[in-house]
Amino acid sequence: MLRRLVSLTLAATICLAAVRKNLTVGYLTAIKGTLKDRQGLAISGAIAFALWEVNNNSTLLPNVTLDMKWVDTRGETVATTRAVTDMICDGVYAFFGPEESCHVESIIAQARNIPMISYKCSDYRASAVPTFARTEPPNTQVTKSVVALLEYYDWHKFSIIMEETWSIVGDSLETEALKKNMKVKHKKSMLDRHLCCEMKHNCCRTTFWYDLIQETKNSTRIYVFLGTAVTLIDMMSTMQALQMFENGEYIVIYVDTTPFYQREESKYLWKPTEQMNCKGQMGLYKRAMSLLVVVSSPPTGDYEDFTRKVREYNTREPFNFTTPQVFTNVSYVKFISIYAAYLYDSVKLYATALDDLLKGYPELNDTIIEEVASNGTKIIETIINRGSYKSITGTTIKLDSNGDSEGNFSVYSFIRSPNKENLSECVYHLRFVGQFQHQPNSTSPEFKASTRLPWIHGKKPEDEPSCGFNNENCPKDGSQKGSIIAAIVLAIVLFCATVSTISIYRKWKIEQEIEGLLWKIDVSELHDYHDIISSPSKISLVSATSFESRCGPQRFASTGQFRGLVVRVKEIKFSRKKDISRDIMKEMRLLREVRHDNINSFIGAVVEPMRILVVTDYCSKGSLYDIVENEDIKLDKMFIASLIHDLIKGMIFLHNSLLGVHGNLKSSNCVVTSRWVLQVSDFGLHEIRHCPECDSIGEHQYYRSLLWVAPEILRNVHNCRGTQKGDVYAFAIILHEIIGRRGPFGACGLDEPKEIVRMVKKIPEPDEMPFRPSISVIRDSEVGADFVIDVLTDAWSEDPEIRPDFPTIRARLKAMRDGKHRNIMDQMMEMMERYANNLEDLVNQRTLEVYEEKRKTEDLLHRMLPAPVAKRLTSGFGVEPESFDLVTIYFSDIVGFTAMSAESTPLQVVNFLNDLYTLFDSIIRGYDVYKVETIGDAYMVVSGLPLKNGGYHAGEIASMSLDLLQAVKNYQIAHRPGETLKLRIGIHTGPVVAGVVGLTMPRYCLFGDTVNTASRMESNGEPLRIHISESCKEALEKLRGYIIEPRGPVNMKGKGLVNTYWLVGATDEAIKPQEVDVNELPPPLFCRPRKSPRLLQTDSRRQSNDIRPLPQITEEPQFLEPTVRGFKSLDPLPYQSKSKSLIKRSCHSLQEESGLGCGNGALVNAPLLNEDKRWHSLETVPPSEPCSKKGLAGSSLRSWLFGIFNNNTYHHRSSDMSLRKAGYQDLQPERESIV
Repeated sequence: MLRRLVSLTLAATICLAAVRKNLTVGYLTAIKGTLKDRQGLAISGAIAFALWEVNNNSTLLPNVTLDMKWVDTRGETVATTRAVTDMICDGVYAFFGPEESCHVESIIAQARNIPMISYKCSDYRASAVPTFARTEPPNTQVTKSVVALLEYYDWHKFSIIMEETWSIVGDSLETEALKKNMKVKHKKSMLDRHLCCEMKHNCCRTTFWYDLIQETKNSTRIYVFLGTAVTLIDMMSTMQALQMFENGEYIVIYVDTTPFYQREESKYLWKPTEQMNCKGQMGLYKRAMSLLVVVSSPPTGDYEDFTRKVREYNTREPFNFTTPQVFTNVSYVKFISIYAAYLYDSVKLYATALDDLLKGYPELNDTIIEEVASNGTKIIETIINRGSYKSITGTTIKLDSNGDSEGNFSVYSFIRSPNKENLSECVYHLRFVGQFQHQPNSTSPEFKASTRLPWIHGKKPEDEPSCGFNNENCPKDGSQKGSIIAAIVLAIVLFCATVSTISIYRKWKIEQEIEGLLWKIDVSELHDYHDIISSPSKISLVSATSFESRCGPQRFASTGQFRGLVVRVKEIKFSRKKDISRDIMKEMRLLREVRHDNINSFIGAVVEPMRILVVTDYCSKGSLYDIVENEDIKLDKMFIASLIHDLIKGMIFLHNSLLGVHGNLKSSNCVVTSRWVLQVSDFGLHEIRHCPECDSIGEHQYYRSLLWVAPEILRNVHNCRGTQKGDVYAFAIILHEIIGRRGPFGACGLDEPKEIVRMVKKIPEPDEMPFRPSISVIRDSEVGADFVIDVLTDAWSEDPEIRPDFPTIRARLKAMRDGKHRNIMDQMMEMMERYANNLEDLVNQRTLEVYEEKRKTEDLLHRMLPAPVAKRLTSGFGVEPESFDLVTIYFSDIVGFTAMSAESTPLQVVNFLNDLYTLFDSIIRGYDVYKVETIGDAYMVVSGLPLKNGGYHAGEIASMSLDLLQAVKNYQIAHRPGETLKLRIGIHTGPVVAGVVGLTMPRYCLFGDTVNTASRMESNGEPLRIHISESCKEALEKLRGYIIEPRGPVNMKGKGLVNTYWLVGATDEAIKPQEVDVNELPPPLFCRPRKSPRLLQTDSRRQSNDIRPLPQITEEPQFLEPTVRGFKSLDPLPYQSKSKSLIKRSCHSLQEESGLGCGNGALVNAPLLNEDKRWHSLETVPPSEPCSKKGLAGSSLRSWLFGIFNNNTYHHRSSDMSLRKAGYQDLQPERESIV
């Protein structure tokens, strides 16, 4: 019997499982996009977890299995609408979502009667849609709880202060209050705070709140504020300044629809940019006690287990969200917001409602299940009829008649209760006061207080004074008249005393200013004053190539001697006479009194009619900009932390001084002393620096100096003094500059400073991120920790109020110095040790660069001259003309080249010849030939010199000619693809004389009748044929292997009738070319002009050593002379030569003749050598050894090379001038002429 019962049960279960219907529901979320508060990445696991529970619950929907299809709508209405329509066509039965935008989507779902339950949309317009419900309460629902709170404390008269985005909530609050016979005394609306400040309206000024409070305080005691917490702080700070909280008569109720988290309690008292510190501030305590906060109730119960499940299901199918790579090595737990609970509840509500409807059918089939599941009207009606539901948060949530969740709100107040977990010094913390509970037969909640509030002076504020606001409830007496008279008399006495005091003070101030000219310096006290541009020894590091020198004419800081001390002198010129006002004199006296280890001390100033010389302490290491741009100085983590903290300490002192602001902070205005201590300089004297009389500067330099200026100051052209928040912005740019070492804005994609300033100055759209430097460079660096990036992004925030002050920045960056020595001597020794190691590495690197430069120089000579000739020249010997009894000369040109040139652009002609001759050069490398020259379309090659090769010269030229002719037949002209190239070739064999001719651009030239005859052979030939002379024909017959046809007598100019022949082919006995590795071909000699990496603000120079490392050598090469120490390569990316060598037929003889190897050697991938730097330094630096014969030979070579590249001209420039700059600018005309 038992076995039969088990069999029946199993059969019933199988039958039940067989009729389960799969229903697909749609999930609309926002994972990517511009939506700031998108939740998809964090909460999507909640719907997967809820569906798993529904499908595995045997009592809930036993006949249905819910499947899910999800789409990332990015929070955009258009994308969401498209996703809804597509899912409807795909057979989706219900929707969960979308985020943010839901009005249009709910109407589309209504049109198809499909239920839609949103978990994150507060648009009140969707409440009227009958197929729509939501688990996130709309903002208007909180108004019922606010009215219940007012009722509980018997406050029937109050004022509403709100921002415009809360206008609908304000209207709803007023409506609910009128239902309860309450009176709204004032209803004030304003623009949102960020819009006020962006548009520079009155509501952004501090006087706005003063006027508003003065207007309302005499007729109200209870304020209900609707807006952001930052605006709340502005309002309550004004009320505190007006001493409205002293007697506990006023109360502010703040409405916050977001869930409450204990860690965020400070946002109601302090702005994000302010430091939490309320020690001894009794006024702040009274302000905190006068605030009640209405917020969404926090989750309770097993909510932590639920969040762990959400994180787990986030990583499962179908989402597969993974933890970002940057967090894999740290303890990272993703925060799960309250919207996960709303999403979970929406699925449970739908499943419960569908289950209730299906239970009403005695028999079920697929058609009934599909109709009920997609019947939006019945589903939502069933949900509403339930009245309330138990949320996963642990609270019971009520639904109104529209299917909107009424939420669950609580009241919090600041109560004295020490919290050891809080790091601030305050002992007043936000604590739970009470909660709103929904009654079964009531549409409004009821407030249940859990604790008694400790009111100020122990008395609850009343909504109206006992005598009324205008004493209308109390009898009048005559005591007020006497008080008014006494007040008037006292005011008159105070006015007279003030006038007298001001008069006396003015006379005293004038005397003090006259006697206080201690800052004034006579020009005769400055000695050896000269501009740094004319003194190379005064250039700090890379100042010669710093941004000022590239931006136009700039007069750099100069040095001089003042009373035996080296000082820094900065000159400020005026276009006309400038009078020094008393304010400027007073400021100079104040500057002289400012003293701090991280402030560059102001010594004094020389005042003349047309200029002012500002004298400050001299710092030998130059500016911070110089150090950052100098690749030879390695900035490790400790070094960067030391510089940043020095800058922060200097700015904290400056902001706390009477100056109050820097106003001109940038990396070039931060100088470094000989002990590597950073000091802030060039502050103050804004009236002089920005006066109309100041000499104008170039546009490029002007906009370059604005890269550190905050956007709000750029928009206000009249604010030349700057602000403290503007200094914080400039600090952020400097911090990015120090860590990234790619300039102020790094690789932002914009080259011109003017364009960068325009983008920064532009007011961003509401959903647009402001233009700032890329932080990807910071993330890749060793100091790019998350806390550094957070400080960076906060410090250059578009809203100045969000930017932290420097004490806050110092606290947040304190971790950068963790693990460092606290003893200053230990830090100094460690810094000096690193500096010494850096110098050793620098010496080794320079040695390798010298070695590489020699190889490049030799390769360049071998391109210009034959290797044996070049070797004799480098050995210090002259090259005498030499006769050769028998050589073979090749001439060729292109038929129709003149006509093609007339029909083509010059650039097309140049590219065509470059491609063709590159092809020819690659072919002739396989033969023992020497390319003499190319003139236009003419190509001249010779074999048999300068190294003789017996009788093989004719065969080498003949085989080469056949290969060239075959290559031309297959060659396609790039800009004339349908045209065949017609090459005409002439060859002649005979004697010649060869030698080097000239000093400027010397050439290895051939002379003799053989050259003319070879040219005549070419000019009298035919296209695509090889015309050879009789002497060449006889030489080829001796070699054998070549097919020759007679042409007959040809009348040649200067020769008469001459028998000539056609070379038509070759047999297996002919000379074969040697195999040539394509990778061994030399790179192009002349590269396209490239901008300096500094101008591009890229890291091409810095990465060059990583991409193409220099060859490592274990000992210093013996060929280095003392005169060539200090070379520096012009090539930003050094070319690496291959290890394979190209073996030619004549290799053996070349080695015997010249002693040079057959390998390709070092190849050149750089522009022409820098004439001013390279050869000038070789000539002017004296050798360390007495001049021997060898030394004289080396000197002769250097003189000869100097003549080649300098074109017999001499330019005196500092040896510290940038090689890169001179190489690209000075040699550009010569390069173009060669091409």
